[in-house]
Amino acid sequence: MIDSSLFARRRVDEALRALLAAEDSSVHGYTPAPGLPALREALVRSLVRYDFPLSSEGIYVTCGRAAGAAILNRALLEKGEEVLFLCPPDEDLRSAVEAVGAAAVEGGVIGGRTRLVVLSGDSPVTDDLAAQLRAAEERSGRPVWLLADRLAAAPYTEALLHEHASFVLLEDFGGALDGECLGFLAVGADAPEADTLCAAIAGAGRAMGYVNPPSLMQRAVLACLNG
Repeated sequence: MIDSSLFARRRVDEALRALLAAEDSSVHGYTPAPGLPALREALVRSLVRYDFPLSSEGIYVTCGRAAGAAILNRALLEKGEEVLFLCPPDEDLRSAVEAVGAAAVEGGVIGGRTRLVVLSGDSPVTDDLAAQLRAAEERSGRPVWLLADRLAAAPYTEALLHEHASFVLLEDFGGALDGECLGFLAVGADAPEADTLCAAIAGAGRAMGYVNPPSLMQRAVLACLNG
């Protein structure tokens, strides 16, 4: 849902040149583990057109999409739980699930062990998916999370994220930043366990060594987002 045209080669190169010319010592310094506060705020602003309940406190900047998937799965899943993929997962997502002892399930229905349901660009979304998620939550007594993995904007998926509060966005930046391994997780601010999951994400990121994505590239992304 992030506009990759913002990260065209010319824009990124201009941002990098300006940052290096400024000779600001903080360019190569450490940032807070969840990412630069200004970048997290800019990411929320860039998504405001979708009217999702997001806050900068729910943003965790990651060393790319694969790192984001690994952090989220470690933060959320327990051994024996299931992740339901509505279309076949790529290797990054599958391995992140299996690394924590959970099962990757393709297709089918939401079961008693389902903890996470993954939407991607090609995922089929049925009219009753929100109702299925609510019913599963009522049976289990805990949230069943929805992961929007680099989801293209579409009315039916946007409506689902508005209806189901317990969601997480997993994004990276395209364009000239494809190889820079920078992305983010965004936890829905209205989710009943949003604060708990955000704290678990921060702990998982630190435990796995996924802290402080490159400061220079965080600042370059911020400059591109701010135009």
